[in-house]
Amino acid sequence: MKVLGTTLSASSSASSPPLPRPSFQTSHSSWPFSKLGPRLKVVALIDPAVDRAASVLGKKRETFVRSAYENTRIFKTLEDFVKDMTPRERPRAVIVGSPPMFRGTTRPGRDVELQILRYFPDAALFIEKPIATGPENEIEEAFKVSQAIVDSGAVCSVG
Repeated sequence: MKVLGTTLSASSSASSPPLPRPSFQTSHSSWPFSKLGPRLKVVALIDPAVDRAASVLGKKRETFVRSAYENTRIFKTLEDFVKDMTPRERPRAVIVGSPPMFRGTTRPGRDVELQILRYFPDAALFIEKPIATGPENEIEEAFKVSQAIVDSGAVCSVG
Protein backbone atom coordinates (compact mmCIF):
# COMPACT_ATOMS: atom_id res chain seq x y z
CA MET A 1 0.00 0.00 0.00
CA LYS A 2 1.42 3.38 -0.95
CA VAL A 3 1.10 6.13 1.65
CA LEU A 4 2.15 9.76 1.50
CA GLY A 5 2.29 12.30 4.24
CA THR A 6 3.76 15.48 5.51
CA THR A 7 6.04 13.19 7.40
CA LEU A 8 5.22 9.82 5.84
CA SER A 9 3.94 8.36 2.53
CA ALA A 10 3.19 4.78 1.46
CA SER A 11 1.97 2.86 -1.65
CA SER A 12 1.07 -0.62 -2.97
CA SER A 13 2.94 -2.20 -5.83
CA ALA A 14 1.31 -2.20 -9.25
CA SER A 15 1.34 -6.01 -9.28
CA SER A 16 -0.43 -6.46 -5.96
CA PRO A 17 -4.22 -6.56 -5.68
CA PRO A 18 -6.01 -3.46 -4.39
CA LEU A 19 -5.93 -3.22 -0.63
CA PRO A 20 -8.95 -2.29 1.45
CA ARG A 21 -8.96 1.22 2.79
CA PRO A 22 -7.92 1.25 6.45
CA SER A 23 -10.68 2.27 8.86
CA PHE A 24 -8.97 2.50 12.22
CA GLN A 25 -7.57 5.32 14.31
CA THR A 26 -3.94 5.83 15.21
CA SER A 27 -1.94 8.30 17.23
CA HIS A 28 1.44 7.51 15.66
CA SER A 29 2.93 6.39 12.37
CA SER A 30 3.81 2.82 13.39
CA TRP A 31 0.36 1.43 12.62
CA PRO A 32 0.87 0.93 8.88
CA PHE A 33 3.60 -1.67 9.18
CA SER A 34 1.84 -3.51 11.98
CA LYS A 35 -1.31 -3.78 9.85
CA LEU A 36 0.17 -4.15 6.35
CA GLY A 37 3.58 -5.68 6.93
CA PRO A 38 5.71 -5.96 3.79
CA ARG A 39 2.85 -4.68 1.59
CA LEU A 40 3.51 -1.18 2.95
CA LYS A 41 5.79 0.95 0.79
CA VAL A 42 6.52 4.45 2.02
CA VAL A 43 7.08 6.44 -1.15
CA ALA A 44 8.04 9.80 0.33
CA LEU A 45 8.71 11.83 3.42
CA ILE A 46 7.64 15.44 3.02
CA ASP A 47 9.53 17.62 5.47
CA PRO A 48 11.07 21.09 5.10
CA ALA A 49 13.83 19.91 7.45
CA VAL A 50 15.41 17.59 4.87
CA ASP A 51 18.45 16.72 7.01
CA ARG A 52 16.25 15.70 9.94
CA ALA A 53 14.04 13.64 7.63
CA ALA A 54 17.12 11.91 6.21
CA SER A 55 18.27 11.05 9.72
CA VAL A 56 14.88 9.61 10.66
CA LEU A 57 14.70 7.68 7.40
CA GLY A 58 18.16 6.22 8.01
CA LYS A 59 17.07 4.98 11.44
CA LYS A 60 13.88 3.45 10.02
CA ARG A 61 15.94 1.58 7.44
CA GLU A 62 17.93 -0.05 10.27
CA THR A 63 14.83 -1.58 11.92
CA PHE A 64 12.38 -4.38 11.19
CA VAL A 65 10.32 -1.95 9.05
CA ARG A 66 13.15 -1.39 6.57
CA SER A 67 11.26 -3.02 3.69
CA ALA A 68 8.68 -0.25 3.90
CA TYR A 69 11.36 2.45 3.55
CA GLU A 70 13.80 0.94 1.04
CA ASN A 71 12.84 3.28 -1.81
CA THR A 72 11.50 6.22 0.18
CA ARG A 73 12.47 9.61 -1.16
CA ILE A 74 12.55 12.92 0.73
CA PHE A 75 10.99 16.14 -0.51
CA LYS A 76 10.94 19.59 1.01
CA THR A 77 7.35 20.31 -0.08
CA LEU A 78 4.29 18.41 -1.19
CA GLU A 79 4.44 20.30 -4.49
CA ASP A 80 7.98 19.01 -5.08
CA PHE A 81 6.78 15.45 -4.61
CA VAL A 82 3.77 15.93 -6.91
CA LYS A 83 6.00 17.34 -9.67
CA ASP A 84 8.46 14.44 -9.40
CA MET A 85 6.27 11.44 -8.53
CA THR A 86 5.69 8.60 -10.92
CA PRO A 87 2.25 7.02 -11.45
CA ARG A 88 3.40 4.06 -9.30
CA GLU A 89 4.14 6.43 -6.42
CA ARG A 90 0.64 7.89 -6.27
CA PRO A 91 -0.38 7.40 -2.63
CA ARG A 92 -3.47 5.55 -1.47
CA ALA A 93 -3.16 7.04 2.01
CA VAL A 94 -1.53 10.10 3.52
CA ILE A 95 -0.33 10.44 7.09
CA VAL A 96 -0.22 14.05 8.25
CA GLY A 97 2.27 14.23 11.10
CA SER A 98 3.31 17.87 10.90
CA PRO A 99 2.79 20.01 14.02
CA PRO A 100 -0.73 21.49 14.22
CA MET A 101 0.54 25.08 14.12
CA PHE A 102 1.56 24.39 10.50
CA ARG A 103 -1.75 22.96 9.29
CA GLY A 104 -5.50 22.93 9.90
CA THR A 105 -6.28 26.25 8.22
CA THR A 106 -7.21 27.55 4.78
CA ARG A 107 -4.21 29.89 4.72
CA PRO A 108 -1.52 29.19 2.10
CA GLY A 109 1.40 27.41 3.72
CA ARG A 110 -0.82 26.12 6.52
CA ASP A 111 -3.37 24.30 4.38
CA VAL A 112 -1.79 20.85 4.14
CA GLU A 113 -5.09 18.99 4.29
CA LEU A 114 -6.56 21.07 1.45
CA GLN A 115 -3.43 20.54 -0.66
CA ILE A 116 -3.69 16.78 -0.13
CA LEU A 117 -7.37 16.80 -1.13
CA ARG A 118 -6.48 18.74 -4.29
CA TYR A 119 -3.58 16.51 -5.36
CA PHE A 120 -4.83 13.14 -4.06
CA PRO A 121 -8.64 13.25 -3.81
CA ASP A 122 -8.93 9.45 -3.55
CA ALA A 123 -6.36 9.01 -0.77
CA ALA A 124 -7.35 8.22 2.79
CA LEU A 125 -6.16 10.75 5.38
CA PHE A 126 -4.66 9.94 8.76
CA ILE A 127 -4.20 13.14 10.74
CA GLU A 128 -2.27 13.32 13.99
CA LYS A 129 -4.12 15.16 16.75
CA PRO A 130 -4.76 17.86 17.57
CA ILE A 131 -6.19 18.86 14.22
CA ALA A 132 -5.29 22.52 14.69
CA THR A 133 -4.07 24.99 17.25
CA GLY A 134 -3.92 28.72 17.12
CA PRO A 135 -5.70 31.87 18.11
CA GLU A 136 -9.45 31.94 18.53
CA ASN A 137 -9.92 33.69 15.19
CA GLU A 138 -8.60 30.56 13.42
CA ILE A 139 -11.19 28.18 14.87
CA GLU A 140 -13.58 28.88 12.00
CA GLU A 141 -10.81 27.93 9.54
CA ALA A 142 -10.39 24.54 11.21
CA PHE A 143 -14.11 23.94 10.72
CA LYS A 144 -13.77 24.90 7.03
CA VAL A 145 -10.96 22.37 6.61
CA SER A 146 -13.05 19.73 8.38
CA GLN A 147 -16.02 20.47 6.11
CA ALA A 148 -13.81 20.25 3.01
CA ILE A 149 -12.67 16.78 4.13
CA VAL A 150 -16.27 15.70 4.74
CA ASP A 151 -17.43 17.13 1.40
CA SER A 152 -14.62 15.33 -0.44
CA GLY A 153 -15.83 11.94 0.73
CA ALA A 154 -12.27 10.98 1.72
CA VAL A 155 -11.77 8.40 4.43
CA CYS A 156 -10.27 10.34 7.32
CA SER A 157 -9.07 9.28 10.74
CA VAL A 158 -7.73 11.50 13.50
CA GLY A 159 -5.77 10.06 16.35
